[in-house]
Amino acid sequence: MKYLLTLFFLMTVSAFAQDAMISGKITGEKNTPLFGANVVIEGTIEGATTDSTGYYEFETSKTGVQNLLFTYLDYNEKRQTVNIEAGKPMELNVQLKKAVVETEEIIVTASSYTSGQNSQVTITPLEIVRIPGSDGDLFRAITTFPGSNQVDEGSRITVRGGDANEVLTILDQASLYNPFIFDDDFNTSSYTTINPWGLRGINFSSGGFSAKFGNVLSAVLDLKTYEMPQGTGGFLWLGLANVGMSGVYLNQKKNFGATIDAGQTILEPYFKLNGYLTDRYDPIPLARGIGGSLAWKPSKSSNLKAVFDYSKDKIGIRNSSPSYDGFFNSGSETVFGNLKYSAGLGAKTYYSMGLSYSNHKDNVLYGVLNTDSWQRYAKYRLDVTHQLSKRVDINTGGEYEYNEDRFDGRVPQYSYAIGNNAPYFDVNSLNHTGRIGGYVEAQIKPAKRFFIIPGVRVDNHTLSKKTVVDPRLSMGWKFAKDMVLRGAVGLYHQFPRLEYYAQSDNNNLKPEQATHYILGYELNKMEGIFLFRVEGYYKEYKDLVLRDKNSFLYNSNGKGYAKGIDVFLKSGITNKYSTWISYAYTDSKRSQYEAQNESPANYDITHNLTFVASYNISDVITTGLSYRVSTGKPFTPVTGGVYDPNLNLYQPVYAETNSGRFPTYQRMDVNFQYIFSLFGRFAIAVFQINNLLNQKNLYDYTYNFDYTKREEIVTTNKRQFYMGLGLQF
Repeated sequence: MKYLLTLFFLMTVSAFAQDAMISGKITGEKNTPLFGANVVIEGTIEGATTDSTGYYEFETSKTGVQNLLFTYLDYNEKRQTVNIEAGKPMELNVQLKKAVVETEEIIVTASSYTSGQNSQVTITPLEIVRIPGSDGDLFRAITTFPGSNQVDEGSRITVRGGDANEVLTILDQASLYNPFIFDDDFNTSSYTTINPWGLRGINFSSGGFSAKFGNVLSAVLDLKTYEMPQGTGGFLWLGLANVGMSGVYLNQKKNFGATIDAGQTILEPYFKLNGYLTDRYDPIPLARGIGGSLAWKPSKSSNLKAVFDYSKDKIGIRNSSPSYDGFFNSGSETVFGNLKYSAGLGAKTYYSMGLSYSNHKDNVLYGVLNTDSWQRYAKYRLDVTHQLSKRVDINTGGEYEYNEDRFDGRVPQYSYAIGNNAPYFDVNSLNHTGRIGGYVEAQIKPAKRFFIIPGVRVDNHTLSKKTVVDPRLSMGWKFAKDMVLRGAVGLYHQFPRLEYYAQSDNNNLKPEQATHYILGYELNKMEGIFLFRVEGYYKEYKDLVLRDKNSFLYNSNGKGYAKGIDVFLKSGITNKYSTWISYAYTDSKRSQYEAQNESPANYDITHNLTFVASYNISDVITTGLSYRVSTGKPFTPVTGGVYDPNLNLYQPVYAETNSGRFPTYQRMDVNFQYIFSLFGRFAIAVFQINNLLNQKNLYDYTYNFDYTKREEIVTTNKRQFYMGLGLQF
């Protein structure tokens, strides 16, 4: 899978050429050694990280005049020009100066978890890919934050009791609705197609997010890629379950660059090692993909970037249900493209605009069920930022989005009768809509230690002809050297999916609404070495999609609430260790979809505790451990069955919606990484064990023919061993 190809491509800045040795010490003010400072040859990934004494060393095959970049969090970057001679050692000691940090240091809004290059990041890209059990998957890493959970141990995210479709992913202004493989497949974990190493900024907001984001109810994952590649090189990966290749190119003028990565799963050896019964699969899961980008800087203040991604997967897995025993076959195919242009207008104004397109196809075959569905999407977006003064920035912009759903195939006439000869409906539908939205917000810093962000957005939906206005407000106050209070309140709307409009009375559905109230406290000591955050929230829902039990049409009479507390505690030292604990308490009730009364939401996970640790045993060996324990998710039990003589089947009788719960969920994962030289090239070996304790966590329940006996469907994520080898070229 593609994310594993680049998992280790930039994991270290060490190189193993044997021509010239560069070493020295990096110190800060008062000649204090800087532990974890970085030095790199500009335009390459060759370099090193300092130890506890501030010492660094690395070997390079580069010769001639080169620029060395020295960086450390909260210190000014330093560039040093040197002349490297083949085989000749060089000692270079540098002193970095403390950066002057203005009010921007506290503009991290409530419920936000960030990754990037500044001192206020919650988690670094290196930490993300090293999380045991995440498999280098950005989305899975985010579920180690409080308030977020996985869907069926895959990459889909639910937040604070909401549904997965209430989380919006943005990549360089483009909305990503299908960035997954094996998504919604039976008892199969999904994976994202997004490469975390191509990202210069990650902002995950679990509530109270900016007015720039519309048509989303619960959370936003805002991703920004590098405008230009960070160097030139390539990486090959051979793993027990997958193979692939990744490469980047940057020309000498640094005004043109390109990236490419491609990969495919090879699961037969992986299944054999882990004791999977291959007769349970037909076909064995297969995923392949290819993607890349082209970037060009027409001028110093402008950038044009095109991104392309293609992925395809298919799987058939054996499933026994009360009315049918056979293979659940499914597959998907996704094409995505995005073109973004950004430029500065003078010294105080910056704008960016993007044009994106996505085409996603799904097919499902199980008994009489045989469907094909397509989702097409196109979007144009423009954002403008203007610095009105040193204390006021104005952000504004707009977007037009087009969505189209097409559905074709056979669906069972009765949900409990899905055998090959069961009665069915032929369904053929095509629905589409447009949405136009705009926003304006101001980042105001009336005092050095205080910020306020008022904003408002407006969205109009062409299908329902509904318009919404969402006022929002965020605030932050740094009332002591290491302590910040943050809060947010706002109105958020999301228009229902097209499938619900198709089953409503004349498309007369209202946009679903949530009101967010958030208050949090943060203690950040020693520049992120110790971080503690606690946050309380309350969300009130109205106009949720609800099925009428008489007409079976959908209306907007649903309602609900979510309340809870999130706690995040982190400690770490760059290039030595990092560890964090997250805990979330959630109480989420809704009357939505089939639930006529307020019941636990589908992902009302009452308690969720996660522990993550990563430790560098030496300069070349790293190990990590993660452990998660959580309340089981709700489900709707079947209390019995009524015989239907026409079908010779039993019709299930259900209890109250989500009145049952799965058993407690537990999982522990460990990994090891070894960096070495192979054929004179940088190489890395990986070994990991997922679900080390082999917990039999549940995927779902099924029943016998007459619903008198309930049977467990255990998740396919049993104890798994994985190993792989990567080689730089």
